[in-house]
Amino acid sequence: MCGVIGYVGKGATPRFFFEGLKRLEYRGYDSAGIAMSTEREIRVVKAEGKLSALEQLLDTLPERSSTGIGHTRWATHGRPSVTNAHPHQSGPITLLHNGIIENHAELRARLEGEGFTFLSETDTEVVVHLLNRWYTDLGDQMVPQERMKEALVRTIRELKGAYAFAILCQETPGILYAAKYGSPLALGRGEGENYLASGIAALVEHTHDVVMLLDGDVAVLSDQAITVYDRTGAPVERDFFEVNWSPEMLDKGGYPHFMLKEIHEHPIAIRETLAGRLSATERPVDLAKCGFEALDLASVDRIQLVACGTSYYAAQVGRYVIEQMTGIPVETDLASEYRYRASTVRPGTLTVAISQSGETIDTLFAVRHAMERGARGLGMVNAQGSSIALACHAECRLMAGPEVGVASTKAFSAQMAALFLLGLAVAQEKATISGRLLAQYAEELLSAPAYVEQTLAVSSAVEAVASKIYQVPALSFIGRGPQWPVACEGALKVKELAYLFAEAYAGGEMKHGPIALIDEQLTTVVLAPRDSYVEKTISNIAEIRARGGKILAVGTEGDSELEALSDDFIGIPQVPKLIQPFITAIPMHLLGYWIAERRGHDIDQPRNLAKSVTVE
Repeated sequence: MCGVIGYVGKGATPRFFFEGLKRLEYRGYDSAGIAMSTEREIRVVKAEGKLSALEQLLDTLPERSSTGIGHTRWATHGRPSVTNAHPHQSGPITLLHNGIIENHAELRARLEGEGFTFLSETDTEVVVHLLNRWYTDLGDQMVPQERMKEALVRTIRELKGAYAFAILCQETPGILYAAKYGSPLALGRGEGENYLASGIAALVEHTHDVVMLLDGDVAVLSDQAITVYDRTGAPVERDFFEVNWSPEMLDKGGYPHFMLKEIHEHPIAIRETLAGRLSATERPVDLAKCGFEALDLASVDRIQLVACGTSYYAAQVGRYVIEQMTGIPVETDLASEYRYRASTVRPGTLTVAISQSGETIDTLFAVRHAMERGARGLGMVNAQGSSIALACHAECRLMAGPEVGVASTKAFSAQMAALFLLGLAVAQEKATISGRLLAQYAEELLSAPAYVEQTLAVSSAVEAVASKIYQVPALSFIGRGPQWPVACEGALKVKELAYLFAEAYAGGEMKHGPIALIDEQLTTVVLAPRDSYVEKTISNIAEIRARGGKILAVGTEGDSELEALSDDFIGIPQVPKLIQPFITAIPMHLLGYWIAERRGHDIDQPRNLAKSVTVE
């Protein structure tokens, strides 16, 4: 959740750290701080609120130094305030933290008993005091740099929870320290300078040569070298990789918000996720290029899809499609709940962890839990070198490109595309459907980007509808079959962005309770493209209209019956049924965007939310 940036070299300026934190704003935050080290001191500035407040303090930092760290905080322990903002200090040590220390209360009581004074309410201040204590206890037995590394190794042995630390020590100027467990931390390699960050987005302007630390790693960075150690303090090798994102991908490209730009990138996300992996043939899926080769798909007899939020709704769409293609049972599980029920993993189980960031901690812990019990693990993620990808037996990387808006959009389409690829691959390897039908499905899936491009033309129509309904107190959404999870995604976007209460139901469930909510004040958004469910959905519309409810229908262009039954109608292209969820997702994302825009909200950084959820 929190944003972390660090640098060691000759180019450390206040503006460098500020701009790095700007690149990480998408992660969500409520306060921020920067620390810069000189030969004489470590100077720290902190501010509550947006980065604009911190920007006013930049001129109090050194104009240039060799080392520094910056942080945007998403509050967990302690309210948003300057005192609770990071970095925190103890003796010669300055430290910032992304994650949660679960045993902080026990450690705090012990350290207070030893005479340490706490200024903040945070769990992080426990760590900086504990690190200072170890550093002090080691005395002059070692040179300061080795002493700091050893103190950090001993400190992390005492911690329970998740962390990514960036640390300065006044007694080792020109050296940056880091440690990681559960929360992401990337190191970037340059010429005469090195970097660290909680997200690759903060590094791509400066380097494309990146390594992701593994859980338990400790790193020491100078301007000439990056050295990584395991949890015992022994040096280890970690592989660098080349990041293929460009700085231009992280710009708005002329759009008023990242979210609107990313909605218009749905077609690119689908096309890139399928490119080179799928062909309209009777063996359509290239297993190696998809990342499926190591999974022995022919032996899979059960699939579990674990995810959170938007990724969970993509999983629910995927369930319909994979079961249709393979005939094997598919379960969708909220990753946050998965570990807390009896495990049903058995030989032949494939557990798929779906996450845009690849760092969603609930999803990471869920897939680890499954693999510990014998499941094969597949990560579907949108970031190179992510924790979920590294944890799993195989990775099918999404090719959506960087997604900066906190509310996920184009990744939803990329996730559905990857899940459809998985369904085709399992069907191909198990021969559950004919080669002719496999080729037909592949051809339909390959047509999705062009149809989505066409669908984006509904933006002005959705904007007009949003201008009519933006003041409603609540919205209801319904759909059937694969349109039900798309309706859930639409409701989620309205909640995230417009701060309106919105709820989605399978259409058949309306009469089992939610129909009691229907009155003249409630608008129901109905997903009703021409599919095998449309007649049933139209019956739901009749039930709503009979009780005075208003209808905003999303349906196939030219459906005069549906349009006549609706107060407002958004027409979408007629497409093969397989790819209808890609098409209906577009007006759902646009509806959330335009209602929020009309209400004057911060669309790219909605309140209380973070892009990468790295705490349970």
